[in-house]
Amino acid sequence: MTGHDSRSSTRQIGPLAVVLSLVYGVLAAYIFCFSGSFGRLGEYWWFDIALITITITASLSLAYVSLLLIAYVRQMAVDAGDPTDFTWHFLIPCRDEESVIAETVSAARTSFPTAHIWVIDDASEDSTAAIVTDIMDVDDRTHLISRVLPEARTGKGKALNAAYLSVSEYVGADPADRARAVIGVLDADGFLSDNALAVLSGPAGFGDDSLGAAQLEVWMKNRGDKQPRPGRSRYLNLLGRFLVRMQDIEFRTSNSAMQQLRVTTGTVGMGGNGQFTRLTVLDALTEDHGEPWGNKLSEDYELGLNILTRGFRNGYFPQAHVSQEALPYFRRLLTQRTRWGQGIMECASNLPALRRSRVLRFPGFVEIHYFMSQPWLMMLNLLLIPIVTAVAIAQGFFGFVSDAATWIIVLTGLVFVVLPYALWGPLYRRWGPEPIGRTASVLLGLGYLVYVYFTYFYYPRAIARMVTGRNSWAKTKRNADDVLVTSTFTPVALRVVPLLDQSSLTELAEELEGRDEYAVEIVSRFALIWPRRLANLQLAVAAEDVLGISDAIASIRVASTMVGARRLQVAAEDFTTLVESREFDAARAALPRLARVGDDTIVEIRARFLDLPTRGQH
Repeated sequence: MTGHDSRSSTRQIGPLAVVLSLVYGVLAAYIFCFSGSFGRLGEYWWFDIALITITITASLSLAYVSLLLIAYVRQMAVDAGDPTDFTWHFLIPCRDEESVIAETVSAARTSFPTAHIWVIDDASEDSTAAIVTDIMDVDDRTHLISRVLPEARTGKGKALNAAYLSVSEYVGADPADRARAVIGVLDADGFLSDNALAVLSGPAGFGDDSLGAAQLEVWMKNRGDKQPRPGRSRYLNLLGRFLVRMQDIEFRTSNSAMQQLRVTTGTVGMGGNGQFTRLTVLDALTEDHGEPWGNKLSEDYELGLNILTRGFRNGYFPQAHVSQEALPYFRRLLTQRTRWGQGIMECASNLPALRRSRVLRFPGFVEIHYFMSQPWLMMLNLLLIPIVTAVAIAQGFFGFVSDAATWIIVLTGLVFVVLPYALWGPLYRRWGPEPIGRTASVLLGLGYLVYVYFTYFYYPRAIARMVTGRNSWAKTKRNADDVLVTSTFTPVALRVVPLLDQSSLTELAEELEGRDEYAVEIVSRFALIWPRRLANLQLAVAAEDVLGISDAIASIRVASTMVGARRLQVAAEDFTTLVESREFDAARAALPRLARVGDDTIVEIRARFLDLPTRGQH
């Protein structure tokens, strides 16, 4: 959507929001204030205030959700552009990310060969830096920025600012070069869809000079995992699958709809994964603030607010996505969302500058202030609704058995409360699109209603942390941190097979006009792509996706045959046999052994053909 389209949509969304708010307001006023089901106005002043407050918050919430639904079903296609019109730099902040960083860098570099990857190691205590250094040996577009204490571990914003300085120096002072440079931010587990840069380069993206920054839709890459809690009971894995699927629905439906609504109101927010900003815009923010990123817990949303305040436009593109890891553990999810909630509330201090800039139209002004006030409105509801309900029951207003009218009113209220949230399940199936049945989509929608009320757990914690002055950054533990990804040994049957067949590469070099540098390039490419190939196989096995497993293992077999990786070839053939027999538990158990053979192969290739040591444990 271009800047002109956005202004046109803004004029349409304003009257619609007013109408919806009035309709829901009248219904909510009747149900809570005038029906008598929750009590009568005029008896207690504090009770009257409580009923009126609930009426206002309920009507605003339903109007907002309705606008999200409308925005979501109106999503449109965009034209792709030419990524070579720009230079791309991906920043990946890392702190103890040895379990995921190799596959993330590998995926980014193999999907986007012209992009530069800048890994910011924030004083990791594991082998993150060593793994990245190994990749740098075979890839000159991967860079490592090492931060050390006491400057390190002072917040994600500080790490990104350090990377900005490095990229800025690398790009140089030429205004034309700086105008072409786009800076992306990925999580250490972030995978971009193959069309991401083409979408971002289009006429609705950075092809429009008015666009300062862009955010991609977020997907959960482990949404199909059948055992997200390895080694735990069936019921705990069922809970884990529920949490993972709810996060995928959340980001791909309601969160995506919120961003699509914000396209029309001019208030798109930046996320921590899949955000892209022009280097020249970061330069402008540096002029204003001394550095582009702030140091709030939600430095991504803060960045978006500062970009808007500077007069640039933020865009959102659901036509491409970035995949990240969903959390199947309630406690980890609670920690993550508490940090996010606190970070968003911290950004309220940016609103006065945004108001003074006068860049927002009235719908945008209302949307962004309503969004920022949601935590406090939720806390009001959390306090008032139980009180009102208890008083109504104590005074006998709930005549469920004898009063049919009260039943009708309560059921009507439930429809208005349940339906706007439960619809996201069927919409997830329709617009996702996800391969789930109609009945399953309805059940997922009802489950999502329960999941939405999870916010009542983390907002009180976030507010408590703010009140007590706690603003430390708690890193969320990776799912793979507790899992044996690579075996510590190789089975005897495989050890008798040589790791490499020198004759295969010799023949390959002869076919390539006898030029050894071509063979070196091929084995270097093999070493670079291996982490991604293994990650693709791991995801497919976790989802028990036979077609995905077949494609992933076939890629490994073909590549290992090409470079003469005999042991890996045999291990891949054995793995194929397990999959063809549908022995998925055995396949899960065999994955660490396959990973061990692959890693040993890379070590041998580096030593024999590239004359390189291996520093990191991949």
